Amino acid sequence: MATKPRRQKLPLQKDIDWRAALRERPFLGTFVLLARGTMLIAIVATFVIATALLVYTLFEIYYAVKLLITTKSDGKQITLAAIEAIDTFLLVTVLHVVAIGLYQLYIQNDIPIPAWVKVETIDDLKVTLSGVVILVLAVFFLGRAISGDASQNLLLMGGGIGAVIVALTLFVYVQHRHKDEN
Repeated sequence: MATKPRRQKLPLQKDIDWRAALRERPFLGTFVLLARGTMLIAIVATFVIATALLVYTLFEIYYAVKLLITTKSDGKQITLAAIEAIDTFLLVTVLHVVAIGLYQLYIQNDIPIPAWVKVETIDDLKVTLSGVVILVLAVFFLGRAISGDASQNLLLMGGGIGAVIVALTLFVYVQHRHKDEN
């Protein structure tokens, strides 16, 4: 009697009979369920920290605008606050994409989302996170440059940040090339 081939989908999707899977391999099924449950904690935590960062940034914007209205300050402070706020908004966006990507990878892969949010492998999340690190480092250096730190330390810090950006850019390039080959 020929058995029908098994589907190679992850558990917790609609087409899996969990009771049959746990009867067949109780330890493995329980282990996978626990592993996915712990990833659900990471997904929720990523979403919570992203939301908290968003709320914090909104307060920072409020105080920057209030300072601009109530005092006669130069444009440097508000410019720096605006750049840092936009940087943080981009970081929040990426954290949300990471949370959605982890959900796709560990819980359910066929959720209705835009194509630019679709994550197929953990490498996609690493590339996304690398891009954000590059942006955050660049904004950090820009903030130091705008604030007027013209010491030799700024040059050394810029060189170090530049080296990290080059390394991450190379990493993203190699990952992109590897993905195109497969």
